[in-house]
Amino acid sequence: MGVVDKAGGSLHDFALAKKNVEKPTRQPANEVARSGTAKPFSLDYQKLAQEGLFHPEAASTQLALELRAVKRRLLRRVGFLRSTGERQEFRKSGRQRNLILVTSARASEGKTYNSINLALSLAIEDQIDTLLVDADIPRPKVRSRLGLPSGPGLTNKIHDLSIDTESLVHRANQAPLGVLGEGAPVKRATELFAGDASTRLWTELSTTQSDGLVIIDAPPVLATTESVVLAKYVDEIVFVVEANATPEPALASALDELLDVNPNVSLLLNRCVFGSGGSHYESYEYYDRTTDVEENAKGKTNVRASK
Repeated sequence: MGVVDKAGGSLHDFALAKKNVEKPTRQPANEVARSGTAKPFSLDYQKLAQEGLFHPEAASTQLALELRAVKRRLLRRVGFLRSTGERQEFRKSGRQRNLILVTSARASEGKTYNSINLALSLAIEDQIDTLLVDADIPRPKVRSRLGLPSGPGLTNKIHDLSIDTESLVHRANQAPLGVLGEGAPVKRATELFAGDASTRLWTELSTTQSDGLVIIDAPPVLATTESVVLAKYVDEIVFVVEANATPEPALASALDELLDVNPNVSLLLNRCVFGSGGSHYESYEYYDRTTDVEENAKGKTNVRASK
């Protein structure tokens, strides 16, 4: 995880094609529930610990300390916390400033790891009602990381708004955490996300989560165009940057794409490794990078206040 900083920028007009949206194909429409309750599941704390993810017994670890610093700044930026640290009450019904997109410039920079950790920490430690949405349609990973089965999800809902969203959500038994999977695969997810149905869905999620937050794990900006489309719907963007790895031109190009759509971008520096005394929270233990870096992104955070 890492440095949280205001990226700046201005909002410009943004037009996208909305024609020829491809229908999801995995789940026939007549097999998708039109109404119902969420599917319960139990968080496997042992598995979370093995994968370096947040869990209740991690409350005093380096990871928990760094997540708290990230959350504190992020919650202030979306108006969930006052500057004193007290929680704001969500004042009115309707659309809230509670949609948070997590993305990166390139693949394997740790965006999914940070999306899941933020959601777990917010739900388990802060008891904030949190919905984690996997919007990385080309390469979804949220379900597998949390041990959830495949099935209808985000793409199915956007294609058919009559489906009860709650019937697509997995709800954890131990914490106020919901998970909305990616749903059926589509070849042109950008067009799906650019349509009117997508606009209505994100408004619905913001409204129904009026006392909570929605964390959206999105694809890398330079790999696909979906994140730029999704950026126009959200209230805050967390842009994950891998320390000493992401080329500056790639970072600049990706930020330009996002800032043209949404100026509310924060940078989160992932996998920072410091020597003794080089961090606010002392040094961090060795982490194994011999396996897939996206699946084992156990990074080091050095958090600096944003303005």
